[in-house]
Amino acid sequence: MTGRDEGDAGTAVVEDAVTVILVKDAPDVAPGGDRLEVLLLERHGASAFAPGALVFPGGKLDPADAQLDPARVSCADPEGWADRLGVAGADAAVAMLVAAVRETFEEAGVLLARRHGAEHAVPALPGDLELTRAQMAARDGAFDWREWLAREELVLDLDAMAMWSWWVTPQGLPRRYDTRFLVAGMPAGQAATHDAVETTSMRWIPPADALAAHAEGRLHVIFPTRRTLEQLATHRDAASVLGAARSGAVDLRRIEPTVVRVDGAPMVQHPDGGPPAQV
Repeated sequence: MTGRDEGDAGTAVVEDAVTVILVKDAPDVAPGGDRLEVLLLERHGASAFAPGALVFPGGKLDPADAQLDPARVSCADPEGWADRLGVAGADAAVAMLVAAVRETFEEAGVLLARRHGAEHAVPALPGDLELTRAQMAARDGAFDWREWLAREELVLDLDAMAMWSWWVTPQGLPRRYDTRFLVAGMPAGQAATHDAVETTSMRWIPPADALAAHAEGRLHVIFPTRRTLEQLATHRDAASVLGAARSGAVDLRRIEPTVVRVDGAPMVQHPDGGPPAQV
């Protein structure tokens, strides 16, 4: 999979990317109350893309994502994933899903994997898990996690994720991403932590609370993330979110907004219409 140039010579190349919406149920919620929480990471203020914004963990594909030993991944229906992800074949689908697991591990310290032969996701591993994650999060290219996965007999659980939505950065912006949004439940026994490289903080938060904080100017949330939070806010718990995704009760169209100017300020226009919104 390679980036696509969808415009003139000066238009940014559209690069394939993935993001993972991690969901869990909050403890100690009154009976009948909404329990759903999502993990949001705050991007570093010096980031080239969406500095200071709250986002789900994710990022671009890496060539090594397509080079993982097949014994190190579990995927029941790669051809079906290829259709949902809009990629050319099973190998491309697996590479994109591997990227999603890798980025979630690098940025949030959450590993969607299990021991070889086990049925459930690994809890926090002792010893070298944090060291391995730190080496990967450094982004210096010096560490390859494939040997570590084999040594620890870990199998990436690609079916722990389900497709949620698909967003493309509008034309005219300096960086553009063709991003598949996936959703997964937070593995029992693991704890999320931000990487302190690309992200500076993290929080588990109800979707409605994140939207309210953005509206009040206390948090910065970009347009696709806000629209995703609006969708998530209609669900009361993690099981409802995962059930909707796995049953196909979600909008999987490739949505590409446009940038318009309102009183001289750039705004985002959803292709379905409605009022322009903050970028």
